[in-house]
Amino acid sequence: MILLEIMRPANCVMAGVAALIGMMASGALLHSLSVAVMVFFAVFLITGGGNAINDYFDREIDAVNRPDRPIPSGRISPRAALMWSVTLFVAGCVISGLINQSCLALAVLNSFVLIVYAARLKGMPAAGNIAVSYLTGSTFLFGGLAAMPSSITAFLSVLSALATLSREIVKDIEDLPGDLAHGAKTLPAFIGERMSFLTASLALIMAIMLSYLVPLGIEYMVAVSTANIAFLASINRMLRGDASRSQRWIKIGMALALVAFLLGSLL
Repeated sequence: MILLEIMRPANCVMAGVAALIGMMASGALLHSLSVAVMVFFAVFLITGGGNAINDYFDREIDAVNRPDRPIPSGRISPRAALMWSVTLFVAGCVISGLINQSCLALAVLNSFVLIVYAARLKGMPAAGNIAVSYLTGSTFLFGGLAAMPSSITAFLSVLSALATLSREIVKDIEDLPGDLAHGAKTLPAFIGERMSFLTASLALIMAIMLSYLVPLGIEYMVAVSTANIAFLASINRMLRGDASRSQRWIKIGMALALVAFLLGSLL
């Protein structure tokens, strides 16, 4: 179904799971299953709205680079995609309001950020990277707000945001030749490849250091150390100027960190 495809459901599910982990970290998931269901679907829908509106604003670029996407392929009109994204944002915010006012406020804020990112921030040096990093980290915070906000969910949000920021910068470094050819104003195009690698490395180093301050027990410490080994491998590749392998190690590290968050929250 085209309406589901334009949402990129795999990304929506991952965001929803991250919110549930944030809720688990507060110790409230098993005691509030109905709230957990609302948390998952609120994040699922708002993430889908963000993906749909991103395709709406990128439709001309996608017509050249990704002609198979729903809008340039003609399987859905730009207007229909825009209306679908608005519907998803509204539905996600309504569900968030049923949880509590804090979740509603964060849902409205994130919907606004997703729209501004797609329309304006993506082409601005660093601003787009920071927006994506914030949005990724805020999914954990949303889950915490649905239950009992704590320093743990705040830590998880910051760690996720830092790792995402590093990954986004490295992605831009990898795409630098094409971006320069098309005049894109990404961070590497603005400050250079070497300084961008250093910035990405610094973000990961901060994440590694802060990860040991999260009070989630010995199981978490062991698991997060495994994730940090992958992050250190990524930094090593950055120092060698290898963007492709560096990004691969960041993805591995983020997957392992998610497992660490899950283990720490459950055990």
